[in-house]
Amino acid sequence: MLEHLQTPFFVTLNMQGAALSTYFEIGINPVAQNFLRSLVAATQFVMPDARQDAWEAQELDVTGQYVARYSGMQGASYVKSKARYLRVASPGGLRPVDPSVSVATQSRTLIVLGKEFWPTSLEGHERVEIDSKEGAPPIIGEGEVSLSRIAVRHAPALIGTLEARRKYLGHTSLATAVFVPVDPRDELRRQVAGATLGELATTLRGLSKNGTPDGERTAQVMGRLKALFLLEPGTAASVPGLLSGEKDRNTYSTMLGALSAASTPEAVRALSQVASDVSHATVVRVDAIAALGVVENPTQEGVAALRGVAASPDAELRGTATLALGNATRNALRGDPALGEGMLAELMRSATGPSSPEARALLIRSLANTADARVLPTLQQALQDPSPVVREAAAEALRLIPGPDVDRLVSRVMLEDLAPEVRRAAIFASSFRALAPQIPALAQVIRHDTVEAVRIEAVRLLGANLRQAPGVAELLAWAGQNDPNSDVRHTAQAFLSARPPVQ
Repeated sequence: MLEHLQTPFFVTLNMQGAALSTYFEIGINPVAQNFLRSLVAATQFVMPDARQDAWEAQELDVTGQYVARYSGMQGASYVKSKARYLRVASPGGLRPVDPSVSVATQSRTLIVLGKEFWPTSLEGHERVEIDSKEGAPPIIGEGEVSLSRIAVRHAPALIGTLEARRKYLGHTSLATAVFVPVDPRDELRRQVAGATLGELATTLRGLSKNGTPDGERTAQVMGRLKALFLLEPGTAASVPGLLSGEKDRNTYSTMLGALSAASTPEAVRALSQVASDVSHATVVRVDAIAALGVVENPTQEGVAALRGVAASPDAELRGTATLALGNATRNALRGDPALGEGMLAELMRSATGPSSPEARALLIRSLANTADARVLPTLQQALQDPSPVVREAAAEALRLIPGPDVDRLVSRVMLEDLAPEVRRAAIFASSFRALAPQIPALAQVIRHDTVEAVRIEAVRLLGANLRQAPGVAELLAWAGQNDPNSDVRHTAQAFLSARPPVQ
């Protein structure tokens, strides 16, 4: 049971934070699944569409679909309770509550949110009693949950894992049912609420009049813009003209981001026009190029625009477009393999061509953004380059390439390259990978590397993963006592002193 409870699983949530579906590895014990789904349900926090002191939301749990009531307290604290059940789960899906069945619930959950709107602590208790009037004994469920967040870590390598493993997973809704199907366009219309592109642009400009833009309201407008571009794709054609002469970063960056998120052919065309149009300010074009690189569905037109700007004499435009080609290749390989394969082959050919070390390093970094294992031979060749600039880029590029052979290569670069900046790049690459295979190399770095800047990077990486791998605390303790540099010693000691006590 413990093994099943510790197996990673996936949860999908809507934009407001309501948990909808779970994905478990095939063969996970149903009891473990139900327990974990109950935990997910008990810890979800559903935001309102607009800032409010009190609101209601429809949510799912293993019992069914219910109305939750939220009320704000002091600071970032909220109280959540279950008001009533609308439907109950059954083998045939969610069913309306039968008049002969009484579903009574008592619940209270205190939630404290962090600045990114994920709970930092949660204390809850609830009791549900389902009583049939036909003589069957009542079903009573009672539970308590207490959570306290002790750490936050970023794991970019996990992006896309659900899609990669979807065929190996079993999928059910949180209530072993799904919501009643709705027309997606109805939801888009609800988000847009009749606003025009010009009106939404005016709203964005208004958010920047008093200094720093309101991030939460900007995100809401961006969501409405994306909905508009999906609902009325032709609207995207007006964006290049609308952004002519636009100087407010919050306005042009948000509109370009919404086009990228919509990722329709019309949106990609609009981004391509802004990226290629020399009449737009460089800062606007840079944002358009970056947005074009991360569209979910790259097109030939968008790729051609990136290739054109990648030949620009302007270093900032050229660099951004080259890196964006790597991102676009990664997305194209998923959605349009024929386009993606051609782009990948082109990038690998280009990476060995330029005579300038800086140009080769830029292309290596673009290859890194593809996250494709086939670029490894090119990276291995670049690690032998006489220029430290190229080797540094190649070491960084190893961060997203999977496999134990790459782990060993990262360790070798960390220990053997003569340039300290390259050794630091290998430590940086390790921060994106499983740490355990790198512990022996990091131990040698901490004890024997002659450059304090390299040693302190190793200490910082270990300190950020103090509870994630065995032997880390011992290495930090050694560095805190023995490193010849006071900054390195103090950094190691600071990580150890901040470690929470073992319960």
